[in-house]
Amino acid sequence: MKSYKLFCFLCFFSALVFCQSEKQRLIILADMGNEPDEEQQMAHMLMCSNEFDLEGLIAVSGKYLHSKHRLPERQRLYPDLFKKLINGYSKVFKNLKIHGKGWPEPDYLLSIVASGQPGYGMGDVGEGKSTSGSRLLIKSFEKEDPRLIYIVVNAGSNTLAQALNDYKRTHTSTELLKVLKKIRVFENGAQDNAGAWICANYPEIHWIRSNYQTYAYGGPAWAWGKSNDEDKKGPHAWQPYSYDATGQHQWALEHIKNHGALGGLFPLRETPTGKLVFIEGGGTIPWIGLLHQGLSDISQPSWGGWSGRFSKEKIKNVASRHKDVNADELTYGDYYLYTEVSDEWEDKVADTTYSSIYVPVWRWRRAYFEDFKSRMDWCIKPFKEANHHPIASINGDADEKIHYLNVEAGEQVKLDASASSDPDDDVLSFNWWIYNEAGTYQDSNIFLTNPSNSIIELTIPKDAKGKTIHLILELADQNEISRLYDYRRIVINVR
Repeated sequence: MKSYKLFCFLCFFSALVFCQSEKQRLIILADMGNEPDEEQQMAHMLMCSNEFDLEGLIAVSGKYLHSKHRLPERQRLYPDLFKKLINGYSKVFKNLKIHGKGWPEPDYLLSIVASGQPGYGMGDVGEGKSTSGSRLLIKSFEKEDPRLIYIVVNAGSNTLAQALNDYKRTHTSTELLKVLKKIRVFENGAQDNAGAWICANYPEIHWIRSNYQTYAYGGPAWAWGKSNDEDKKGPHAWQPYSYDATGQHQWALEHIKNHGALGGLFPLRETPTGKLVFIEGGGTIPWIGLLHQGLSDISQPSWGGWSGRFSKEKIKNVASRHKDVNADELTYGDYYLYTEVSDEWEDKVADTTYSSIYVPVWRWRRAYFEDFKSRMDWCIKPFKEANHHPIASINGDADEKIHYLNVEAGEQVKLDASASSDPDDDVLSFNWWIYNEAGTYQDSNIFLTNPSNSIIELTIPKDAKGKTIHLILELADQNEISRLYDYRRIVINVR
């Protein structure tokens, strides 16, 4: 007689789901004023700010914006752009609260705006060079809060380097190590030489460097208009508009720009010659993975999610994609960090298969475009005229977290998501699938019985002993306004 195991959450593994059902702490460093994509990214981030605990919005320097830049307008920082967006947010704040809980007060957001190092890279780091931005970082380091600190670096990293050095000078080695183990950094594009310096001098730090996936929100940029790069555009998530950057902006004009005061501040992303470039650049992907804690774990970069997928182990001397930055990095000695890896994914909507370093982001693109579109409705519409996210449930447990299951090789497992719900009473669709690249058992011979049903069964392969299998529940609502998703990852440990 076949043995069935109904999924249960094992208490033994509860410690591994550290803070998964709590909001993550988030600090963003951005070179505001460099180009319009920074304002696009931060407007988008404010529309998701009920999903995490923001502790800092720091205007910083980088390769394209610093005190010795040849152009005068690029020789200063622009924290006021954060404040302009927060002002727009304040005007839709009342309506946002109709659609969900957890929105930060506008006055609080203004209180966490700061400026970092005005100069470039490690040349502007040293004793006596602290800034309001570096001090804000230290304030977060010193909080009696056990949660991890997720730091997004959307420009240069030298303000973080200043904060770490100042903290080291004024705290014990034990206190420093505790902070280093608490930090999770996502570096977008390695836009100054400080990232490699930090990783070489503080090797305990958890550091992701993205040279490619970070630019895949709507691109990457270098794909548009180049016929030999058609395969680098990814899924066409902004239909019915044209499959180019102009089409993306037309989509944004309809779904983002005309949706209240904050949407009105969403700029066009144009080059100095007037050419439109894909929306949001590289600064959205680093933080957007925080929206689905039932899918992603910021301490497990190889598992993947809306922020991409990265190596399981740190890799030695991963260079910045900017040659001038990389030339400096080589002088700091060896450094180690997490770097991008590839996925293969079948896009059933377009009937095509992608296999590249961009795919760990592209596979979620339709979902995050729909998410942004839906959230912008919350700025101006009553509850009944907007769509809201469904809530996935595994065996009656609707907590937003990653689940773990211990099984024997050859065993049959039954999983039940029938208690999933939707606040708008929409019909729900279920899609269960194996994320092969995320697990250590990567053979494709795992058969899921009725993967589009709320209840499924799967047989664990006999040769999977000692491996892990990552099963994803992708729950979507069926709503004429938009299609919204919720996720649950089940990590199956095969004994």
